[in-house]
Amino acid sequence: MKKKDIWISLTIIACSGLAVLYYTQRKGYVGIDAGGADAEFRLKSSWLLHTTITSDDEPAAIGARIYRPQFLSLSKKQNGHTWRIDSRGPWADLSRIKVRNNEATAIRLGPPFLIKPEIRKKDSRLSINYAIIGQAGEQYRSFITKNNRAVIGAKIKIVDEAGNVLESGKFSYG
Repeated sequence: MKKKDIWISLTIIACSGLAVLYYTQRKGYVGIDAGGADAEFRLKSSWLLHTTITSDDEPAAIGARIYRPQFLSLSKKQNGHTWRIDSRGPWADLSRIKVRNNEATAIRLGPPFLIKPEIRKKDSRLSINYAIIGQAGEQYRSFITKNNRAVIGAKIKIVDEAGNVLESGKFSYG
């Protein structure tokens, strides 16, 4: 190998290293508004880079790049019990989160929830289920845990903006 080829190779390697260093040092800020719930949001930007952000008072400093959600968990303490609901998608408006260098990104998710009926008919069988959808369009699993145990026979309250209960009931099977 000639001396000139070695210098060209070293220059390419050094420029590549500087480019990687530059892009890994760029930081943006992400804040989560989960409607009063505690949120843990796991994001992925490539097959190597993952990060988890929470709904703290201060926005989290993370690398400036495009992220895709992997997992979301919302929890809330009430009367000594911890309630939790999880999501693995679909993500709707959260499917692509762009974090820019030295800029803040605000994410609003979670409550108030939309409970949407899902009705399926196959031959003479009719199946009625429900989907729990957050304010960014993200869909949650159709079960909730209380103190790490699944809640069976979920109850529902329909509440207006003033906090008045319009209707209440529970889901039943059979």
